[in-house]
Amino acid sequence: MANQTIKTPRFYPDLISYHRARGSEIGIVKSDIANTIAVQAGSAGELFDLRPLNQVTFDTSANTSKHVLTNFSFTTASYKQNYIAILNHNLNSAGGRFKIFAGDIASDITALDGANADTADINWSSVNATEIVNADTIAASDSNKTVTVTPASDGTTVLTFDEQDLRYWAIQFEGDTSWDGSTDFIVGSIMIGEYFDMPFSPDLNLTRSIIYDKVNVAESAGGQRYATATSFGRTASSTSKSPFALGTYGQNVYGGRQAYDLTYSYLQDSDLLPSEYPSYQHGNDSVVSDVWNMVDGPSRPFIFSIDNTSTGSNAESEHLFARFAQNSLDMQQVAPDVYTVGTRIEEEF
Repeated sequence: MANQTIKTPRFYPDLISYHRARGSEIGIVKSDIANTIAVQAGSAGELFDLRPLNQVTFDTSANTSKHVLTNFSFTTASYKQNYIAILNHNLNSAGGRFKIFAGDIASDITALDGANADTADINWSSVNATEIVNADTIAASDSNKTVTVTPASDGTTVLTFDEQDLRYWAIQFEGDTSWDGSTDFIVGSIMIGEYFDMPFSPDLNLTRSIIYDKVNVAESAGGQRYATATSFGRTASSTSKSPFALGTYGQNVYGGRQAYDLTYSYLQDSDLLPSEYPSYQHGNDSVVSDVWNMVDGPSRPFIFSIDNTSTGSNAESEHLFARFAQNSLDMQQVAPDVYTVGTRIEEEF
């Protein structure tokens, strides 16, 4: 999209890290069944810490026919899921792809290729799965028990699908016929959750910033100024990329930290707040329920899109890995049951 036009924003908060932050240690790498690979460098927990530059390595170059199987068991079947994101991976270079499968009982996700899954829970041939970023080939597989996603390049992959409410999920990374024999599979972060679309575009009076907040300018006794920098922003190399960065070297990415100050005027209370507040309202779609609470304000990052219709080639431009740069979500009532809300969103690396 030309010049990153701001339309209707979308938020992708992560359900895995929400559970882990609240004390539920979900998310494991299975290595106790045949033809699976354990973590070689890093740890399973680092796959779910939302630090995508902190990569985890699997020795697929020496095990070209084996798979990496990750399992996720949410606390109830009431949470909704309609997207999956894989951040900072090298699936293309490693000759890989991934499969997704899910179910309503724990055994549905414990076998490779979704062998124990039940199409009565989810039949992928009847699920609309859509590429958002770098999910170029998506196809139902394994008698419709799984869906296979093949990215065309290394980096970040995001896809959406029809909303589900299943408790047990699995993502299986595998070779596309076989892994590359010289390049190990590496991956930064895995995200699963329910995206939230704002009901309309933000006010026209908004601010987009590009901040060099890691650059410090000092002045010598003689009045000469000089700068030191701990970071110029996004990074990119042949083996690691900041989310939504393209290219294979640092000179090929724009510097600075992108930020947005957005105001939404005349939000209906039903779009902003849950119907009841004493306990979490599953399925009650609102800014507070699906976004602010899911990331605990500024506590955890999320994926942010400035245009919920941007998909496919070059859609990276409209997406940020970001977090709220505010501790308080202030809601000003401007009419009965109608509010104005402001947010500041800053890019994470």
